[in-house]
Amino acid sequence: MIRRTLEAWNGSSRQRPGGVQWLVNRELIPEALGMLMIQELSGGSGLPVHALPGAESVTFLLSGKGDWVGDGTGWPLKAGEGVFNPPGTSRAFESGRDGNTVLLVVYGGTNDPRDAEPHAVRGGAGCGCRVSRTADQGSHSPLGEAGGFIDMGVHWLATTQTVGTRSVVVATSTFTPGGSHQLHRHPHADEFFLVLQGGGEHLTKDGPVRLNPGDLAYIPAGEWHGFQTDPGVTTRTVYGYLGAGSLAQAGYELLEEET
Repeated sequence: MIRRTLEAWNGSSRQRPGGVQWLVNRELIPEALGMLMIQELSGGSGLPVHALPGAESVTFLLSGKGDWVGDGTGWPLKAGEGVFNPPGTSRAFESGRDGNTVLLVVYGGTNDPRDAEPHAVRGGAGCGCRVSRTADQGSHSPLGEAGGFIDMGVHWLATTQTVGTRSVVVATSTFTPGGSHQLHRHPHADEFFLVLQGGGEHLTKDGPVRLNPGDLAYIPAGEWHGFQTDPGVTTRTVYGYLGAGSLAQAGYELLEEET
């Protein structure tokens, strides 16, 4: 398990050009099956129209709001929403003028940060697919069939089934007081787990690791992990898999001694 802290939570990301903080790529984690980056945009600023030929991506708003535009299509977005872009599709974003916006960008199909460098768009490339909390109401959640959790709700946002991803999954989860997810692993995909609100203990076979809002746990494929929210606390997270487009592709195994 690798622990990172998002610097946008305390404002220090503004000290770097573009407010960019890499959390996962091959330079930081050589065996990573994808990449994670956050970018903080000041009010009224934005990202020009561009494409990423070598990567699919999900851009998720952690805070703030703005407008996403590509191929003549535009969507207003707020925190908890985002867009999936297959490789080569166009995208642009303008942050709302009344405050900063923090973006979490999840890249699939590559762990090379050069594949995240914007390319000018030539020709008519599509815009991608909007991702929002209405993407999947969870009535057919594979996690519900797998078990191993208590008082935990999952909302699948970007998967092969919802928007057509190939190597990325993005979801949100809510642990109500007393909520937990027992030790389990995903043999075929890495996982990222970012605490947005609340807090608790990331569980490992070697003991718990504290996670507060803004802390991210990155779990390589095959590593046992779980989570226990603090007593009396509701914890909300955004999490997902790199190297798979669904939980079924990632694989799911509960630690035998806990089943």
